[in-house]
Amino acid sequence: MSSLELSRLDPWPFEPWRRIGSRTAYTGFVTVNRDTYKEPDGTVSDWDIIAGPDSAAALAFTPAGTHVVLFEQFRVGPAKTLCELPGGYVNDDEQPELAAKRELKEETGYEAASVYYAGSEWCAANSSRRKHIIIAAEARPASDPSWDSSEMGRVQLLPTKELIDFLRNGELTDAGLACRALVSLASSTPQDPALAKLRETICGLLWAFR
Repeated sequence: MSSLELSRLDPWPFEPWRRIGSRTAYTGFVTVNRDTYKEPDGTVSDWDIIAGPDSAAALAFTPAGTHVVLFEQFRVGPAKTLCELPGGYVNDDEQPELAAKRELKEETGYEAASVYYAGSEWCAANSSRRKHIIIAAEARPASDPSWDSSEMGRVQLLPTKELIDFLRNGELTDAGLACRALVSLASSTPQDPALAKLRETICGLLWAFR
């Protein structure tokens, strides 16, 4: 339970919306459900919900925390190449942390000595999907990438000192997720030596905005 939920003294003053129906409206690379709700005033309305599996991404740092491992690939939404956090869908019966590690290796060939699970957030207000994130410490090349069909790109190493500016420039699709990971690790007390060392680097980045 979040601190907001713990500190809220007044009960929610409205009647809850009630879902009275759901059907699949479209199935492709994404699934869209058409959910029907009865609103507190009795109005019945339909809503398009982006459904499907959760996703997981990795904010991976090279040894000594000097660079961040990104994957550059073409994205059909903006119709351009983007440098992104390595990531993808979580398979059935797969833990998000393991999915993020798998995607890191599949897309970039990198493996990490230690990882920190930094939680998850909603993909969007009209989505039932969650986006998970890990921080990976001491990531090193371990193998060639193994891309899925229609997946191709190249590994890019971003200097860590440029990470905050990169998160602010509006080109990273998971910038909010990356910020979650940075703040989460910075506010933790990891016992793993690699993560503890990386935490110092991250705190230095964030401390610049004091």
